Amino acid sequence: MILPNAAPSNLQWLPGWSDARIWHQDLQPVLAEADTIVVLDLNAVSRLGELGTAITESHAMVINIDHHTHPENFARLAWIDTEACSTCVMIAGMIDASGATNSMPEAAATCLYTGIMTDTGSFRFPRTTADVFRIAAKLMDHGADPVQSYEEVMNQGSVGRAQLLGKTLSQMAVLANGRLCVMTVQQQDLERYGCTLEDTEGFVQQTLTLQGVTMGILVIELPSEIKISFRSKGAAYVRELAAAYGGGGHVYAAGARLQGAAFTETLEIVKQQACAYLDTLSLGSSR
Repeated sequence: MILPNAAPSNLQWLPGWSDARIWHQDLQPVLAEADTIVVLDLNAVSRLGELGTAITESHAMVINIDHHTHPENFARLAWIDTEACSTCVMIAGMIDASGATNSMPEAAATCLYTGIMTDTGSFRFPRTTADVFRIAAKLMDHGADPVQSYEEVMNQGSVGRAQLLGKTLSQMAVLANGRLCVMTVQQQDLERYGCTLEDTEGFVQQTLTLQGVTMGILVIELPSEIKISFRSKGAAYVRELAAAYGGGGHVYAAGARLQGAAFTETLEIVKQQACAYLDTLSLGSSR
């Protein structure tokens, strides 16, 4: 398993993490000699940076398994299911359909269950169907522990992270007649509380806990780029907003990264475009 960068610390407890490798040029021969490369949970190989370039240059057969919309045609074989709640549920379902579930190792069940849990927001996001619960139950039968998965992923934040979240919440802006909530994290905030980008995981979801809010945005200032996360519900879709900044994702969860952009100017533009979009929804519903 080769990753473009390290997994967040709250996922490094998962079985197999110690065997994963973070991409660097010394791994080039591994891809060069590979017969098959499977790219998981990704609709554009370019988002892998240098690793994506190495995959593209490889002579291996590339297989893509993913559930994101608007996939790029970079693989020889592609299994894309945009109705699936997660790539992990697709893989678990494939194993189940093959009849191999009975021999599934506990480590695999744990990883697949955790992937489904995180992508469904602990089984509360759209597309969390009855079949998803049936697959989760089978994974539990083979050793997945829902208590451990939730505890390790959701309840291991540092004091600094809690303080950063508190500051971020205290400065949030509610716009568009209460339908839009925008949160910001600047580089100086990360430094003040001893946090990294991974500590902001889950912050954006806080925006949708406010009554009346149908879209939430988190704008994060990093040393060489700006990271924007979009979340929404109801009739508000955010994938196209993210695409306007070169990003993508799902209709209710998307993101983008801007290289070399000014933080204040970007924040204002994002707020204006989000408000304008929500205004068009209001006009449409009033007709």
